[in-house]
Amino acid sequence: MRLFKFGFYASLLVSLGVVGYLAYLDRTITKTFEGRRWSVPAQVYAQPLELYAGAKLNRAALQTELERLGYQQNANLPNPGTFKKQGSELQIYLRAFRFMERQRESQRINVQFQGNYIAGIQGANGDVPLIRLDPATIGSFFPSHGEDRIILKPNEVPPLLAQGLKAIEDRNFDKHVGFSVRGILRAFIVNLRAGERQQGGSTLTQQLVKSYFLDNRRTIERKLQEVAMAVILDARFSKQDLLTAYINEIFLGQNGNRAIHGFGLGAQFYFNKPLHELAADEIATLLSIIRGPSFYNPFRHPQRTLERRNRILGILHNDGLLTQAQFERGIQQPIGVVANPTSGGAYYPAFMDQVRKELRAQYNTAALSSAGLRIFTTIKPRAQEAVQHAVSLTLNQIERDRSIDGGVLQAAALVADSQTGEIHALVGGRKGRVDGFNRALNAQRPVGSLIKPVVYLTAIESGRHLASSVVDEPVTLHPRGGEPWTPKNFDGETHGELPLIRALAQSLNLATVHLGMDIGLELIQQRFQNLSGHQPRNPYPSFLLGAESLSPMEMLALYGNFASGGFHTPPKAVVAVLDENGVPLTHHPFSLQQTIESRHASSINRALEIAMAKGTGRSSPYARQGVAGKTGTSNDNRDSWFAGFDNSRVSVVWVGRDDNAITGLTGASGALRVWNAMTREQGVDPLVHTPASDLLEVEFATGLRAAAGCAEVVSIPVPNPSELQIKPGCGISDNLGRRLRRWFDS
Repeated sequence: MRLFKFGFYASLLVSLGVVGYLAYLDRTITKTFEGRRWSVPAQVYAQPLELYAGAKLNRAALQTELERLGYQQNANLPNPGTFKKQGSELQIYLRAFRFMERQRESQRINVQFQGNYIAGIQGANGDVPLIRLDPATIGSFFPSHGEDRIILKPNEVPPLLAQGLKAIEDRNFDKHVGFSVRGILRAFIVNLRAGERQQGGSTLTQQLVKSYFLDNRRTIERKLQEVAMAVILDARFSKQDLLTAYINEIFLGQNGNRAIHGFGLGAQFYFNKPLHELAADEIATLLSIIRGPSFYNPFRHPQRTLERRNRILGILHNDGLLTQAQFERGIQQPIGVVANPTSGGAYYPAFMDQVRKELRAQYNTAALSSAGLRIFTTIKPRAQEAVQHAVSLTLNQIERDRSIDGGVLQAAALVADSQTGEIHALVGGRKGRVDGFNRALNAQRPVGSLIKPVVYLTAIESGRHLASSVVDEPVTLHPRGGEPWTPKNFDGETHGELPLIRALAQSLNLATVHLGMDIGLELIQQRFQNLSGHQPRNPYPSFLLGAESLSPMEMLALYGNFASGGFHTPPKAVVAVLDENGVPLTHHPFSLQQTIESRHASSINRALEIAMAKGTGRSSPYARQGVAGKTGTSNDNRDSWFAGFDNSRVSVVWVGRDDNAITGLTGASGALRVWNAMTREQGVDPLVHTPASDLLEVEFATGLRAAAGCAEVVSIPVPNPSELQIKPGCGISDNLGRRLRRWFDS
């Protein structure tokens, strides 16, 4: 009797424990599943390409952009996401897209070209003044465990995918209660006959449980837990909910540290197209990958994947999901994945770092990884690709030219709109698609002569002008609390008395130190802080020659003051953030604050233009095409810098080594070469100047008034031309001396 009671109570206790555990599992599973199945990471979009009559864009370039977005060439234009060539025109069936301002429905347009320009655009209702392509998706804020996905709703799942999944992975999905005894027995027999594991007995629901809740241990306890959870899920949620969750959750591959989850992202990753645009053979390829994303990786094992895809097409045909014509057409297609998995809606990790930085103050991690936000940014994929290509190609060339070990040099490059600060391209290293140290944002390196324009601007604001004299002669300084300092010019020579314009253009160290100490280091550092927002850390006179470490992004902010004509326009990457319904949450307009008087900005910018044409930038093939800029080199040639701008863009380039070893590169032989390659890709928009009544021709060497016929002259703004001496023997008259000359002619 006592034994019976013990057995009864023990059984009751075990039953209560099992019931309690199942109740716990029920609450946990239900809460997790509800919270995760519609958890949508924020999607980040690039600037869309704008098409309009007069835009500099030829047919081949537009076709490349369409292919980047996953548009397919098709003579019938059967659906959105297709285009065709017709003579000198391109006919495009645009996809629908919800932009920041409004929804743009899918529509057909006809783009005509004349040479390298768009001649006109026609739509269904006549001429179209301006239209935008749908923007590329460049990233998303996936959770910290590295899973990324594009969430699909049930009505967004192609019927062939839903039915194909059940045909290939779980034929009894609509009938079983979460697990299938028949499936387990069938898999056991198949594996026993093969002598190895060839088939799994898990249902789609069990696979979903493993992905959501469990690890990959193969134990009896874990398998029983999996079955129990699958039963609970099947009881709590509809079959459609479970199938849609599986479609959004299944692991389909790896892209660096990003795990590709779900068929929505899989379609973009492997085919650079939305899921609903995939053909039957492409859907079959994705179904092939499920069984083993590494084993059936179409990039590494295309033949193996092709064979499995064709077997799956056969199953779909036998089950009546494909017609005979669809089956025959499908098996004749190549594997068809993109040549480069990041060639379309590309992932730009360095730029995404800046996006995160800007959003961090307003949005928490949970909102960014689950609230379905839509983030519109400033990056231009064409510019980004061009700059990245220029960086990688030029570093290879420099290493070959100088017999430097391959892969040793590193670089950072930034390009922004000179008036708004919008960042068009951000390169953090020579391998742009690889997550890693972001040199554009985080590399703090001595800036060398890039700091000198601040010294000369402060001199101009203190009453001097570009023809004012400064001495370039030896000097030793004894700063309080520091060691004696004896700077030298790069070439070791001295040049005596000379004008400010020559001292800056030729980047003469001794002249700059004399000028800076005469003005006052404290005043210059205060001006530097006003322009850059960066508080100087170096209290010594070596600051005047750039012994101050900044990041390329901070240098972009500094030079933005010059490029904009005297206004502070902080670099920015984010334009607007919308919620999942398209309602604007935040808008990020560019801010504008005048930091330099226009007449002083005009003077320093003129000096930087001359620095390109006649100074340290003169080796550039673009030096005389209306660009302004300054090279910079740190001590012992460790860091090579260039910052420059034309009428529409401001750029900063850094080249060096991560271990801070000597490169042997100057600003001109390193960073300027990278900028040259960038400019070759993007072209020059020449600086536009407003004619000024104080523009005067002076001799470059002396700063004396001179005529072009008897001296090497430059045209610079001078406040009081009558006070300037005339170069002896130059035969210049007052009328000739005051003659307006927009820019020098040499």
